[in-house]
Amino acid sequence: MKAKNKRNYLRENGITLIALVVTIVVLLILAGVSVNALFGNNGIIEKAKEAQNKMDKATENDQKEINELTNWLDNQVNGTTGGGTTGEDDNPSTTPKISRLIGTVVDKNTKAEDAYGNKITIPKGFKVVAHGTVAGSATYTYSGDNIPAVQDGIVIENGTDGNQFVWVPVGTIKNKNNTTNTITLGRYEFDSNTGALKSNTPVQVASVENCTQEVTINTNYKELSVFRAGNTATDSTAQNATARNLKEFISTTLSNGGYYIARFEASGTASKITSKYNQKVLVDITQPNAAKLAREMYEEVKENNELVYASDLVNSYAWDTAIVFIQTYSVKTDYASHNESNTTKAFTATGKNNDKYCNIFDMSGNASEWTTEYSTDSYIINSPLVLFVEDVTTQLMAAAITRLTAAAVTRLAVTAILVYVPYFM
Repeated sequence: MKAKNKRNYLRENGITLIALVVTIVVLLILAGVSVNALFGNNGIIEKAKEAQNKMDKATENDQKEINELTNWLDNQVNGTTGGGTTGEDDNPSTTPKISRLIGTVVDKNTKAEDAYGNKITIPKGFKVVAHGTVAGSATYTYSGDNIPAVQDGIVIENGTDGNQFVWVPVGTIKNKNNTTNTITLGRYEFDSNTGALKSNTPVQVASVENCTQEVTINTNYKELSVFRAGNTATDSTAQNATARNLKEFISTTLSNGGYYIARFEASGTASKITSKYNQKVLVDITQPNAAKLAREMYEEVKENNELVYASDLVNSYAWDTAIVFIQTYSVKTDYASHNESNTTKAFTATGKNNDKYCNIFDMSGNASEWTTEYSTDSYIINSPLVLFVEDVTTQLMAAAITRLTAAAVTRLAVTAILVYVPYFM
């Protein structure tokens, strides 16, 4: 009975151990092939990534071509060719138009150009101010369409504190009638009667190399290139303050093709100055303190230890070149000999008298401005500034003031501020 119940396993069908091992090995091989096909250097996922990158690049190229075409069409509509480049009509500029950035606070230093290809640099945190019709507004009339052109004096405004500045272009400026004008950054002499530039001017052309030379103008006046903060002593040890970094200002201005000058006379307090419309002019301040306030207005704004922009008291290069700009592109061709205070007697708030040319207020009227220019004359450099309402003169003649040939080239009262930005591609 036991023999009958014994199971014959030799007649059963099943998977042998060898077959199982072979099956597992085959599955592992297939799995390896599949993983490699998915994740290998030439796998499906890598190919998909490459395809996506190529698609993104193609989209970027398409957008770039669209932008170039748009800028080219914009140039054609505005009567220029080549996007502001000379002799390169087949290579339109991709620099954004100033007209498209009006009212936009930029998040980085941004190059932009007007309809004629003249470039400006808008500092981070600032915006271009639109044309307006109310008192104190920016006005743009050069192009005839209220669109900013550098010939107008383009106004920018800080998006946080509302301070306003005007771009002063240097170098070759392209005009709407296919002509050009050249404004050289330098220290000038003007005829005190006519305002005309003297034949020997600019007496000192701005360059990083020659700014260290202490070139004297009108016997006594020179711009020192080595920084000193100055002091408020009341004896012969008194010193005026110099420019924050004259070489840096000249280098960045020449690279960018311009700089910014405060649109209004300085207002604010003895601890914080502003450049705004219809404010009380800051008076009763010495030149060293005026320079300190100007430097501290924005200090040196940096990111990753790189300069974004800086503020400073106006130096003689910046002041003289601004006058040349005004005489070139405004009706006031004799501005260097003009004294608005002769026609507007009352001392007013910032921007409230008739002295506005190229969107810059009060360079020849109201108060006069301190600069960093130095005089070898032994005047009192630290007398506090006192202004007279009915008298066009001032109580102050000081070693920090500049050539007293005319009111427009005299800087002896309140703080005049400039902002400059570093060159970048």
